[in-house]
Amino acid sequence: MYVVVGCNKLKDTEWISRQDPYVCVEYGNTRNRTRVCTDGGKNPTFQEKFVYTMIEGLRELNLIVWNSNTISRDDFIGSGKVHLAKVISEGYDDSSWPLQTKHGRHGGEVVGSVLFEHEGKQYKSYLSQQIVQRRIQ
Repeated sequence: MYVVVGCNKLKDTEWISRQDPYVCVEYGNTRNRTRVCTDGGKNPTFQEKFVYTMIEGLRELNLIVWNSNTISRDDFIGSGKVHLAKVISEGYDDSSWPLQTKHGRHGGEVVGSVLFEHEGKQYKSYLSQQIVQRRIQ
């Protein structure tokens, strides 16, 4: 299970108004996306959960952050990867993952939690609200 908590210090793609970001999470052939955080700016919050079935040999989630536009195409903000080695060995990973812009520059970060359930046992069954709040601030 992957929980998208929010983003920090996103690259701003808007000139006048605040950007409306959303996050796409890809694992194997499965792609999910958060709702658009209208006027979320550089530090949007999402608190959305996606559940994936572990695929043998596939050890990373892809994250892509976009700015939603109504008239033109959505703007690419940045992309990054969540490596699952810590999740597999420890059962969870509460962290932030850096994003890169299309030019290889820092594009901000995605804050989230990855929880691993194996044979019906969830290694970490809850998210600490204190950890979540601290990471967003």
